[in-house]
Amino acid sequence: MKAQRLNGFVKAILLATALILAIGFFSSNALASSESSKANFHYVTVSAGQTLWGLAESHAKNSDPRDWIAAVVDLNNLTTNQLQPGQRLALPN
Repeated sequence: MKAQRLNGFVKAILLATALILAIGFFSSNALASSESSKANFHYVTVSAGQTLWGLAESHAKNSDPRDWIAAVVDLNNLTTNQLQPGQRLALPN
């Protein structure tokens, strides 16, 4: 009888711990997403013949162009390095 009560108590503790961790996880994600939505970006519209390297030369003043290009790719969810005329890109600050 004592083992069953202890077993139920352990299950209750594990459930409470899991709930607390889940609430903490989802709360921190909500804060992170609300903070990122406040970010302001500079946008550029791609002209014919423009490349990511060319954009980096003119916009990545104090950073490594490779890091800047990686940030542009990530920020705009690019799946290729080929830019299209008229494409609007958000640039990292």
